[in-house]
Amino acid sequence: MATPVPKLPETPQVSPSPTTRVRVGDYAPTRGLVSLWTHRGLVWEFVLRDLKHRYTGSSLGFFWTVVTPLLELITYTFVFHVLIGVRFVEGAGGAHYALFLFCGMVTWYAVSDGLARAATSVTENGHLIKKVNFPAVVLPGHVIASAVLNQCIRIALLAVAAIALGNGLSWHFLLVPFAVLVEAAFVLGVGLLLSVTAVYFKDTVHWVKAILLLWMFVTPIFYPASAYPEQYKLFLLLNPLAHLVGVFHELVLNQRLPHPHSVIVILVMASLSVTIGYSVFRHHRDRFADLV
Repeated sequence: MATPVPKLPETPQVSPSPTTRVRVGDYAPTRGLVSLWTHRGLVWEFVLRDLKHRYTGSSLGFFWTVVTPLLELITYTFVFHVLIGVRFVEGAGGAHYALFLFCGMVTWYAVSDGLARAATSVTENGHLIKKVNFPAVVLPGHVIASAVLNQCIRIALLAVAAIALGNGLSWHFLLVPFAVLVEAAFVLGVGLLLSVTAVYFKDTVHWVKAILLLWMFVTPIFYPASAYPEQYKLFLLLNPLAHLVGVFHELVLNQRLPHPHSVIVILVMASLSVTIGYSVFRHHRDRFADLV
């Protein structure tokens, strides 16, 4: 489940920087990535604060990043594999299904957590937006960075499980970081769009949660892609999350390169996402202070 963005108790000190001024070409999508890189120290500080406040007061602390998906993995494996009898490969055991399910869930957690929290990242931090030289893109940006960090921890756990319960890992696993970066770019672009939408429409976060739940079940995470009815194959082909899940399945568990079609789809979707997302965010950024 997505965790609400905690309000930051302290305001990080941001010194005036020429990178925060509007210049020619400031609407280019790469400007958003450059701005995040320029303020990477601030982004990292926000990520650390986010992790600290998310787990403050809990007995397990940061280990909830691993415990929560493991508990859900056990639940979904029991329901879909044991009770319903879903199998990715005919005759495969519970360990095989659990690995494929967890691989899909690792991708899903990063996407859902990043989008749900990015949607409220601006509206819940209005006190920062009102500061003249504060780089607003850092707010949704640090949320995505936090989701990616959590995903990397889960990928490490998935790698250990693949070695212990599966067929181990191959050199294809070395391509996983590139898949994570493309996924992060896609989520960042959509997250920027949602953060702008939430400023104008307060019900956005509720719509996002409802759509994410639907998106999870129409994506082949709990069942194989081959189980999709033929008349709905177009929905599967146009679903970027389905392609992302498939890429991680191929690289980590099937130990082979993903289908070129999937690679092209996620690259195009990530490029469009960042281009449109940052352009819209930059266009509306100056109005945030009056609306949040």
